[in-house]
Amino acid sequence: MTTQVKIKAQVTTVTQVLEWCEIDPKAIIIVEHLNHFLKTEQDRIEFLNEFESRQLWRDPKKSFKMVDLAKQIGSYHYPEKTLDELLEMDVKEALETLFREPINQGKLFRFKEHKANIRSLFAIKQQQPKIKLMGALLYV
Repeated sequence: MTTQVKIKAQVTTVTQVLEWCEIDPKAIIIVEHLNHFLKTEQDRIEFLNEFESRQLWRDPKKSFKMVDLAKQIGSYHYPEKTLDELLEMDVKEALETLFREPINQGKLFRFKEHKANIRSLFAIKQQQPKIKLMGALLYV
């Protein structure tokens, strides 16, 4: 219980989460996922409490498990949408909602390069629910 109070008093930013977890801020993929899923202070506090209770600092696959934990905690920010709802969003927001992953400039470039569209990616995602954007683009 003391840990939770200590964490609550200290954590307000993703940068502070990185420091607490001893992750280099240059770990871009981890930073993108934490920023994407841990949108509120409550999310970040819950993340650190789980990080501590699961003793992830001891795990050799700490960075992978951190990304998975962030997804578990912050997925509620990206509820499932219908195709019509996705089509009304801007492309980046629609892709982030559909695939529940951060979409950076590189992924947007690949999306445009493949001449993909939300409608076709939605169909692929319906057939393969665990597929990520870059994998789905292979089918376009």
